[in-house]
This record gives sequence, structure tokens and C-alpha cells, in this order.
Amino acid sequence: MIKRPLTCLIQLIFGVLLVSCGSRENQSEEKYPGLTLQVDTVRIDPKDELLFLKQNLSISGLSKDQRYLYNFDTEQHQLEKIDLDNLMLDQKISFEKEGPNGLNSIHSLRSWDKERIFFSTWKGPKLFKQNGQLDRAWEVNLSDLSGDVLRDKESLIGMQINPNNHEEIYGLVKAFGNEVVEFARVDLDHKQLFRYPLPAMDKLKHYTASLNDGENYAYYEAETYLKIVDGGVLLGAETDNEWYFYNSDYDSISAVTSNSQWLDNENQSRGNEFATAGEFSRFFKQYLEGPHYYLPVYDEQNQLYLRLYYENYFDSEEVEGLFPQPSGANVYLAIYDKDLKLIQETQLPFLTQKPSRYFTKGGMLWIFINLEDDMGFVRLKLI
Repeated sequence: MIKRPLTCLIQLIFGVLLVSCGSRENQSEEKYPGLTLQVDTVRIDPKDELLFLKQNLSISGLSKDQRYLYNFDTEQHQLEKIDLDNLMLDQKISFEKEGPNGLNSIHSLRSWDKERIFFSTWKGPKLFKQNGQLDRAWEVNLSDLSGDVLRDKESLIGMQINPNNHEEIYGLVKAFGNEVVEFARVDLDHKQLFRYPLPAMDKLKHYTASLNDGENYAYYEAETYLKIVDGGVLLGAETDNEWYFYNSDYDSISAVTSNSQWLDNENQSRGNEFATAGEFSRFFKQYLEGPHYYLPVYDEQNQLYLRLYYENYFDSEEVEGLFPQPSGANVYLAIYDKDLKLIQETQLPFLTQKPSRYFTKGGMLWIFINLEDDMGFVRLKLI
């Protein structure tokens, strides 16, 4: 077990960031409007193995008891079970690609009861035991559904099962280029599809960009998010500060809005069918420099929602390639109360690259970082 020797105190008061490293004795006990964070960095002991970091833990999730992180290695087709209490690899579990226990085309994963793991795949929802054996697969024949049926060129992606009703599916209805993005609920018992408009998502088509000049081909569209939480579903897109909460008890969607003091509430770049490589490259640079928002995660111990967002920056105006790589990123934290009211937001200067996966455990926000090809986490604790 290895722990990097970094522990800092950060006090957030009215958006002003004060940083000090050292003893915890000087920490403020104010809850609002001042907030104090303790920051440290930990490294996961891989136990002479290589952990899969190439996709920045994009297919990963916590166990129900929050002790383990499940990270899927798409190259070796293995599930890495990380012991977060002891900061080490627990085991690797192999999965089959084909056959009765076949698992492929994975979109996301999350924990289930009885130590089972749910996988959202492009071929439908599947539930597996930790020995790699298939426990259940949901058959979803979209052509058999009535109600708000799919139109031509529309798909239902990212299908998730309601943990409180296993005959109900959530997902996003999308058309190519984000021309359509809507929330969907499928009632498998009655074979009905229900669609819910998301006004902030209507703008996503304006960020779609393409290039085909005979020598180069490029395509980009904004990323969307859907996350199962207690009581419903969170939905959002990287381009907009506004996000949505679907309440499964009341079958209703509400928008969550809050103006950021740091960044624009909406990415100002616009895509197009560009004629030249230079035009596409300039669009993508501007897009990266604009705001990018993630969905929040819930800190049950402190009863707060925590959300990261960021903007990339370039050290030079001259960039190379159709998809120029930024020099770094400015990263920010927004803190909401349990009723989704914004309490505070601030910049996190110790994070200098785009964040990816983050979650809460034991009253701390864990943010994945790559520590010289080892799995590491920056941990923020509100005290």
C-alpha cells in the first residue's frame, strides 16, 4: 500500500480559494458560507499486475458497500476488483465474449444486490455474478413497443434497469448527430415506451461537427450522461450547466439550474459541416476551451451533491491536428445541498488536467488521476 505524502487544507469562502498545507488544527468549523476541504492523494497497489487506465475508468462503478471499485479492462476482457479500503488490487475476473455467458459491447456498469454486477451493453441490459456467469439478460424488442415509439434513424441507448422495478428500463432516445435527445422509460410488462423532452438537450445538435474534404475525415458530437440514483435518474450533457432529475415515484422530470461564477453556463462554440481541416481544428480548439460539465454525485454522509466541471487551455495559439490536445485544464467544484440548491463553487488548483471518473466514499470525493501509469485518486473531504 502506497500513499503519496500530500495533505492540504482548502477553505472556500465566497468563491475565494485559500490553500494551506499542514496541521488540521487550524481548520475552520464553519459550514456555510465557508467550507473547508482536506485534500490528499493515494495510489492503488497493483500487486505486480497492470491496471487498465487507458479509458480513464470510463467503465467502472462502486460496490454497494463502497469498499470495492469495479473497473472493466476492455482489452483483456477482465473485471478489476479494487479494494478501496486497503488501496490495492483484490482480484481480476475474466469474462467470456461469446456464448451463453457472453459479454461484449459494454456501455457502462454498476453494482447490484448480492454482489452481482449490472452491465448496460449495446445489445441490451445484462446482470452477471462475480464469477463471470450470466444471471439475467433482459430482452428488449423495440419494434414490439407501443406509445411514443422510435422514429426512423432513432435509437435507444445506454439502457439501465430501474433497481426498484426490474421490468422498467431507462435510456436516451437519440438520432445521429444529436438531432434528437430525449429521456425514455420502457414498461416491459405493458410493452410501452414513454418519451420525455429535455429542452437543454435540444441545443446539442449545434455542437455536432464533421469534415470530409477528400483527404481528411473527422466527426464529433457532444457527450450526454445518464446516471441511476436513489429515487430516480440524473441526466445531462457536457455542454450545459443545466441538468435534470427524473423522479421515479412521481414520474416527473425537473430541471436543475444554477449560474456559475467561473464559467459560461453554455459552451459557445458551434459545429458545422466544415470544408477544410483548419476550420474543423479551430472549432475543436474553441470547443475544448469552453465549459464542460459533469453530472453530480451524492455524498450521503454530508448530504451534499458534488459536481466537477472544467475548461481546457492551450499554451499556444498554434495547434496541430484535427483534434488538438490541450496543455491542461482549469477544474472547478460545485457543491449543492440535498435539495439541489447551489451552496458554493470554487476552482481546484491542484487539478491541472481534465478530470474523468469521480465518486463519493466515506464522506470524501474520490477523483481518479493517472500517477505514472498507476491508478491514483485525489480525495477531498469536507470538514
